[in-house]
Amino acid sequence: MSEEEAYQTVLATLKKEAIYPYTEDEMQVVKSIESCINCGLCIQHCPVVAAVGLDRFSGPRSIAVELSRSPPEYWTTADVVYLCTGCGTCREVCPKDVDIPEIVNLIRARIFKHRPDLMPKQLHTADAIIVEHGLAFVPWEDPEEKAESRDMRLERLGLRYIPDQVVKGADVLFYPGCQAEERAQEVKESAKIILNHFKVKFTLLEELNCCGLPATLLGDDKTALELALKLKKKVKDLGVKMLVTTCAGCTSNLARIAERDAWGIPVYHMLEYLVEEIGIAKLSSAFKQSTEEEPLRVTLHDPCHLIKHTSRITMDYAGQILGLIPGVEVTQSYAHDSCCGGGGLVSYHAGDVARAVMKENLAAIEETGATRVVTPCPLCTAQLEDSLFRQGSSVEVDDMTVFIAQRLPQEG
Repeated sequence: MSEEEAYQTVLATLKKEAIYPYTEDEMQVVKSIESCINCGLCIQHCPVVAAVGLDRFSGPRSIAVELSRSPPEYWTTADVVYLCTGCGTCREVCPKDVDIPEIVNLIRARIFKHRPDLMPKQLHTADAIIVEHGLAFVPWEDPEEKAESRDMRLERLGLRYIPDQVVKGADVLFYPGCQAEERAQEVKESAKIILNHFKVKFTLLEELNCCGLPATLLGDDKTALELALKLKKKVKDLGVKMLVTTCAGCTSNLARIAERDAWGIPVYHMLEYLVEEIGIAKLSSAFKQSTEEEPLRVTLHDPCHLIKHTSRITMDYAGQILGLIPGVEVTQSYAHDSCCGGGGLVSYHAGDVARAVMKENLAAIEETGATRVVTPCPLCTAQLEDSLFRQGSSVEVDDMTVFIAQRLPQEG
């Protein structure tokens, strides 16, 4: 028997025992756990542990410990691993840089492949939508109804409509992401208004497909890779110089896959693009003067996918931009960088956990005395709106792209 035949025989035997050896890439992640010193900082700072306690969610360290055991053992983490929001706080505070969010993704991927029966049923539904439509949400069946919904939103916000355009060789590809394309259309439209105002030569995709982050969080790595490769081809065909998005999750994921798959162009969140490419000088003279007697008091919420998966400087830019807008007064919440609870697809199947994580944010927002929360992430916006509404709060929520667009002169 050859070495290859012997190896295949061993694999077959292990499979019968429900033992699936790690791939070479997986082993790199597994080895990172060996540096854990059991200091407990990840548990102390985990927003899910703080919200629901160790009885409901045993915390980041327990996930890492279970993974270090033989594969049949870590199936027992299935009821825990899907409650991780992937916020990245644990990785940020870890003195040994153990990448627990990546470990969570690895476990979910192995469960998806080998024990899909352990996944929450709502996540099976989410995966089916992505596989069928190439988007994280079921698209509108009737284009006219979608347009009517868009126009109603724009009218309510006092924004004008700029037609979509697909142009080869543009400087910027604006990528709205699934939520702004199918649900929060005002975010997509506001981004077009901003780019048009600054005379940016931009294009959209002729047909949007998901960046693949939701599929990765589900553990469906095959679909995530297929979506990434489709997107790369579309980007290459358009011949753009850079990609700009308004979604925090898309920003972190697109930056990752663009580097991994050698797209050859940078990825910016709209805030980064405005400060680094348009420039503070142009921004400072762009906004309308306020006609209100009293300043609008706002507070910022920091999306985890920007500050913990991309760069904290993005939210520094957010503060700079708000400081340029006449009639706006910014007050900082003590929990501005706390997770909204919606990440990691937790809100899909464990809404009570997501809402519990949000509680600290709500208390901190009310304490600021602000009348509006602004955040550069459609998911955070939706989570904040839902939670504040449930609480009976009068505080309003704006996606920051919309907030900026409303304060630019409405030309034409």
